[in-house]
Amino acid sequence: MTVMLFRLLALALAMVIAHETGHVVVTRLLGGRWLGVEFRGWMLGVRLSIKSFSLRQVALTLVAGPLAEAMVVAAFALVWPVDLNWWLLILGLQWMLNLIPWGLIPNDGTRLWRILRHHAVSTAR
Repeated sequence: MTVMLFRLLALALAMVIAHETGHVVVTRLLGGRWLGVEFRGWMLGVRLSIKSFSLRQVALTLVAGPLAEAMVVAAFALVWPVDLNWWLLILGLQWMLNLIPWGLIPNDGTRLWRILRHHAVSTAR
């Protein structure tokens, strides 16, 4: 049981690191800048300079975090395939917390929803 708990904690930590790194890497590839790590209470994030980005580029930057988490889960599944159900459960829960636009917390889902809403309003004119 303690080995499994250690693996779950390792997965959670690796997912957080990969998520934020995914945002940074895609931002840098698109010409933006990384400004640092930001802590807001129990939330962790990265500060990025994306002022010149199009809405599409911002969306790509936002999606990079969850995709990086999926790569971490795939790596864990290769190493410990017997625990695949656990890895997928953790990924699913994380995506629910991060990609569903709750509106109360500034998660990636809320930001993506705002971009899609802005794009829908812009194209309707």
